[in-house]
Amino acid sequence: MSSPASGANKHREFYIDHLRTLVVLGLILFHSARLFDSEDWHIKNAQTFIAADVLVAVFNIVGMPLLFLLAGMSAYASLSARSVRRFLGERFQRLFVPLLFGMMIVVPPQVYVERISPLVTLRTSPVDFSGSFLAFYLSFFTSCCYPEGNFSWHHLWFLAYLFVFSVLLLPPLLLLCWTMQRPRIPFSPVTGSVVLAALGLPLLLIELTLRASFPSTHALIDDWANNFHYMWLLLAGAFAMACPNLTVAARRHRRTWVLAAAILSAGWLALRFGMISVVPPPGTGLALRTVAEWTCLVALIGYGSAYLSRPLPFLTSFGAIAMPFYIVHQTVIVLIGFWLLGWVDAPFIKYATVAALSFATSLAIAAIAARSAILRLVFGLKVGRRNGRRSAAMTSAPTS
Repeated sequence: MSSPASGANKHREFYIDHLRTLVVLGLILFHSARLFDSEDWHIKNAQTFIAADVLVAVFNIVGMPLLFLLAGMSAYASLSARSVRRFLGERFQRLFVPLLFGMMIVVPPQVYVERISPLVTLRTSPVDFSGSFLAFYLSFFTSCCYPEGNFSWHHLWFLAYLFVFSVLLLPPLLLLCWTMQRPRIPFSPVTGSVVLAALGLPLLLIELTLRASFPSTHALIDDWANNFHYMWLLLAGAFAMACPNLTVAARRHRRTWVLAAAILSAGWLALRFGMISVVPPPGTGLALRTVAEWTCLVALIGYGSAYLSRPLPFLTSFGAIAMPFYIVHQTVIVLIGFWLLGWVDAPFIKYATVAALSFATSLAIAAIAARSAILRLVFGLKVGRRNGRRSAAMTSAPTS
């Protein structure tokens, strides 16, 4: 007979995996919209549209931050059930190996398509190349680094960051595991809400002190605002996993959190897109966006724990192949976007077509990868296990 604690852990594993799966699915809509927004990207539509900018902005508030928060929750669960050596081995196999494979095989076609598209405006790296993919590939590893060179990890930056953070933050994570095994006073729902609010304050401090000097690069070594931001989210996720009453507080007050998230997000979007005529004090937009991010994260944890804490057929099945789906999806979108460059009419239909084709193609590749032991290894899936309810998405909650 399973204990109440093990049952609670199972429920948490389900909503963590399901929330992560929803973010991975959302990446199809997000990166398909990058073809149509007004910022530079690897391949662009001839026309840009404000609707795409809004969709990208909304996803940026919560998409990647939620993945890091959930990764922190999974990291705590993993360290609570494994030795340090096994934890690091798992991270190497589930993060570093697919990162290396993705940089060698999956990313080069994205860079190649960008290089052979000289007439496309708003390319992130307007460096031209003329020749076959084979000729380009031979120079991919000798021309470092993107955007001036070719070598890059592109959208796989998340795997690189998470692997490095998992190693760097091992001491505080172990300290948290050791501390939380001792008797402690549980949080009441009210106290839990106060603690949840307080956990967001370091994010505000990080953004207000570092963001102006360190804009986002996803290059790791010079990306200090993102580094500290995401590392704090990982630690906050671990702390939330260690204190189950924080999840209880988020669930009980989820309507308050989602209302605050909606108001703050709407306010930031209004500032972002110039819908407010009054000029706010410096830093207002940055502060508003950061607080909106944290309230969105708490609201999603609350609603996830309320409605996603059980097996859900599609999400559970997709979660088992979410990692290869994530690895290939952006390359698929870039290639399809390049293939459809000549399509200039009906932008909404074009967007829907790109998203649908990209989803179907990425899903097919991920399903094929899950059926091969070698591909499972290089895509970061558990080797020797094709099926099962446990998610194989980014650092999913571990088995005991």
